Amino acid sequence: MTSPVVKAAVAAALCVAATCVAATSSFAADMALKAPPPAPIVAPPSWTGFYLGAHVGYGWGDAEVTLRPGPWFPGQPAWLTANGSPTLNTSGALGGFQAGYNSQIGNWVLGVEADFSFADINGSRSTGLLTPPPALALANRSFAESDHLDWLATFRGRLGYSVQSLLVYATGGLALGHRDYSQSILTDPALNFNNIRGSVTQTKTGWTVGGGLEYALTRNWSVKAEYLYVDLGSIGFFADVDTAPGFGLTVDSSSKLTLHTARAGINYRFDWGAPVVAKY
Repeated sequence: MTSPVVKAAVAAALCVAATCVAATSSFAADMALKAPPPAPIVAPPSWTGFYLGAHVGYGWGDAEVTLRPGPWFPGQPAWLTANGSPTLNTSGALGGFQAGYNSQIGNWVLGVEADFSFADINGSRSTGLLTPPPALALANRSFAESDHLDWLATFRGRLGYSVQSLLVYATGGLALGHRDYSQSILTDPALNFNNIRGSVTQTKTGWTVGGGLEYALTRNWSVKAEYLYVDLGSIGFFADVDTAPGFGLTVDSSSKLTLHTARAGINYRFDWGAPVVAKY
């Protein structure tokens, strides 16, 4: 026969167990009802807005020199033309700043950009004395040429296609560059006649075309890699030949410069008024 004390203890234990089961079920139900919402899906960044940035890069190309002796030049001008018309290999560093504006319509991005680069892109040549064929009435001559670009600016349109945070674009427009070109053709120092010296410094207008990739790191910051082909046309001069007065001997010397440039840059976009879009 079970004592009343034992019965009371068993009843109390059963009551506590039932209370614990009910509390556990209630807590589990509350947890199910109060589960956190799914993480928000943030829309890709918009490229719309004004931006400022900086870039560094490298340029390389050709300066095609053309020498044309005047009609009264003594001897055979063809020898001078052949030896005084080299192609100079130009190369050097550049770096500067850019500013622009983009407008995004769907995945398409339309924009304009202007940039200015300080540059040290140079090509030069210097020969020793070259001896013409014995049949030509010309003295031995040495040739020296130099074409230097010290700044480059472009004003371009941009058309791109955006995939998430990546923008792929084509670009083209106007190019400006400040150039120094010179040529010297000197005779054997023992003779010292019919020397030719000339130079020109000019800001030259040309054109550019290229493309690039830009990647949005954050809502405002992006990095880019860009290639541009630049054609700055020809600059030149007419030079009088050092000779006796009244002979009227002249030459026409010019240099045509084309460049390839590869640049890396960073931009900060001022997305004034651009909406913040998030989807749940």
